Amino acid sequence: MNNYDVIVIGAGPAGGACAAECARSGLQVAMVEDYGFGGTCPLRGCNPKKVLTGAAEIVALAQGLTGKGLDRASTIIWEDLAKFRDEFVKGKKDKIERAYQDLGIDTYSGRARFVDNYRIRVSSEILQGSYFVLATGIKPALLSFPGHELLSTSDDFLIMNTLPGQICFIGGGFISFELASVAALAGARVSIVHRGPRVLKQFDFDLTSGLVKAMEDAGVKIHLNADLESVHRKDGQYAVNFRKNGQQSSIKADMVVHGAGRTPDVEGLNLELTGVELSSRGITVDRHMQSTSNKRFFAVGDVADTPYALTPTGDLEGKVAAANILKSGSTACDYLGVPRVVFTSPPLCAVGLLEEQALEKKITLEKVHLDMSDWFSWTHLGQRHGACKILLDKDRKVIVGAHVLGMGAEELANMFALAIRLELPVEKIKQVLLAYPTKGYYFKKMLG
Repeated sequence: MNNYDVIVIGAGPAGGACAAECARSGLQVAMVEDYGFGGTCPLRGCNPKKVLTGAAEIVALAQGLTGKGLDRASTIIWEDLAKFRDEFVKGKKDKIERAYQDLGIDTYSGRARFVDNYRIRVSSEILQGSYFVLATGIKPALLSFPGHELLSTSDDFLIMNTLPGQICFIGGGFISFELASVAALAGARVSIVHRGPRVLKQFDFDLTSGLVKAMEDAGVKIHLNADLESVHRKDGQYAVNFRKNGQQSSIKADMVVHGAGRTPDVEGLNLELTGVELSSRGITVDRHMQSTSNKRFFAVGDVADTPYALTPTGDLEGKVAAANILKSGSTACDYLGVPRVVFTSPPLCAVGLLEEQALEKKITLEKVHLDMSDWFSWTHLGQRHGACKILLDKDRKVIVGAHVLGMGAEELANMFALAIRLELPVEKIKQVLLAYPTKGYYFKKMLG
């Protein structure tokens, strides 16, 4: 039996950050991974997705300038794009595993299963740890309607070598909107079926309404308040059946993608043997990323019940867990000014607080809500959609929330994240000279 100071289960950005910090501090560390070292982001998430959304963005820009100096829009050749996408994934997990091994970390491939409170089994090996860090991520939620087993996942979409002609996405979150935007700009007929009235709940309602309009203008059919009843397959095609406004409707598709939520990926871990508390949102942790029910356990990244399921916050949480393993209670997670982005065309960002969150905190708000569709840095690219909503604390004179819809929103998010995180006074920000003509130049204009 192998003994370790720390055993990290899951080798994505969160688990990797924790393992690396512990190893650099001289602890004996093991990492266990059952999918591929690197986890979702580099292998089946952020990176391959961004290759696809990058191509889609170019097509959207070309469409905006068609007839304004360009004679025709660009066309995505999916087979070639798929080969380019795969260049960023091929060999990645082996390279990442070697990097951890170079730090002195012992790596194990396979699904971990707890034998008791101190030991896990990985294949035929038993590992014993003083501390365990759970970083197993999330997986598609189990759906219960007839035909749920026929749905594909985002993983399936991100390895496709050919693009189906008709695709239906179930759910109105990140996965559905980003992949629907890519598929539509690549030439597929695309629809989204969402059971509620509001999509992308982590983002500002007014701006998500603008994004829905932009997506519909791009040809995506979005069905809100649609109760999904069943999915059937007949003659090589799917029928997605739902009820909306009391009326029965059906959509034909060649592929149906599950984007209707995710749950903690803890199946088969035998977590019940550890006494670690788990909710539908994840493992319950305190601000030190330590389990509230078993102090020898930490949880980081998407599997933890924390506000965000993002790569940067996962990295932060991994480092915070490592700091508290090394010195208990020394470091807490600070989520001030976290930026998040939906990489659609146009993209949408949210930084810091939503309007309803700011009101719950009883912040005296000054709200700047502007239409940017006629601003030069967007119109010179033929873009027709753009808006911002900036939330200012009137008492402290700082930004507490920033929300932007439009080309370049993902980069503006970083500027707002800096301002919110450092609590820069709005008066000081307005003194900064910014390059013109750029989208960043309008950063000050967005502050009113």
